[in-house]
Amino acid sequence: MGHRHTSSSSHQPVVIGTGLVALDVVISNGMMTDPILCAGGTCGNVLTALAFLGWKSYPIARLRNDAASKRVIEDLKHWGVDLDFVTLSDSGSTPVIVQHIRQNRDGERSHSFSRKCPACGAWLPWYKAVKAAAVPDLSLRLPKAEVFYFDRTSRGAVTLAQNARMGGSIVIFEPSSESDPALLNDALTTAHIVKVASDRLRGNEDLIFAKAPLLLIETLGDQGLRFSIKPARGRRTWKTLPAFHLNQICDTAGAGDWCTAGIIDSLGSLGPDKLATASIEEIQAALKVGQAMASWTCHYDGARGGMYTSSKSEFKRAVTDILKGKTRPIQRPSDRKAQHKVEAVWCDYCSATT
Repeated sequence: MGHRHTSSSSHQPVVIGTGLVALDVVISNGMMTDPILCAGGTCGNVLTALAFLGWKSYPIARLRNDAASKRVIEDLKHWGVDLDFVTLSDSGSTPVIVQHIRQNRDGERSHSFSRKCPACGAWLPWYKAVKAAAVPDLSLRLPKAEVFYFDRTSRGAVTLAQNARMGGSIVIFEPSSESDPALLNDALTTAHIVKVASDRLRGNEDLIFAKAPLLLIETLGDQGLRFSIKPARGRRTWKTLPAFHLNQICDTAGAGDWCTAGIIDSLGSLGPDKLATASIEEIQAALKVGQAMASWTCHYDGARGGMYTSSKSEFKRAVTDILKGKTRPIQRPSDRKAQHKVEAVWCDYCSATT
């Protein structure tokens, strides 16, 4: 069943997505500074970045009605993300991801992720997929969208993607963990564009050999990316695009999410037919935009830290400069408006003892 309604604005493209929408807890230098709390997760970052870029973004998520979700909702609202399809209930779950940013004696910075509370060590809540039983009602209420995005395979997510494709949307799939083989096959058959990080191929190896997607993208970290356009006949061939040079790196978290957002912003409004006939030059230009946005976010702490310290015009100028090969000095959050900080609300165990 396809989407029944149309977007309220003909000039504002619409993206619908389902997958990981989480609370990010970003901690620099151990616990020496207050954690930064913001909406995150792969799907959450991609759809929020697209809202920043001018899209009407509709995440589909099952969150728990708790303090963590309140912070997520507050942040998503701040960026204009539409929350019509985000539910809050006791049966939902608000995933929490702790990002630790560390700096060694040479000034080199690195990050790691944890699902444990940095204060008490308790395991933090994790993701619950949209229920397959909820899909018929959702499909009736969802607006018509240029793009449907999903980052995890579940029966509900794949069915929503299939419905979106029948409704004329470009479907973009970005697997982030090992997938059930049957669901992975359905996802690969449904998606027009599949993007995967090289370090996420384990358990998803079949996607590199998938025949159905119009465009396959494998990101290779600081080595750039490679991509393959579906051939009219014969075997797939791959082309590589090098990464942009960065003279300074603050934090690489979120680079993949911004790359995805840039690709969607460049190709998502084409429609499936025009995407199928896009030239290799058009595809490469879109991928370079994604790479430039990925490079831009590496100048800031957190997956979307730059959104809190740069205006949209500054962002556009910075990305244009990166595309031209120009470099800019890193602007630390302390040099600009500080990112919003709140009390530590990510852990039920800690909250219960305060």
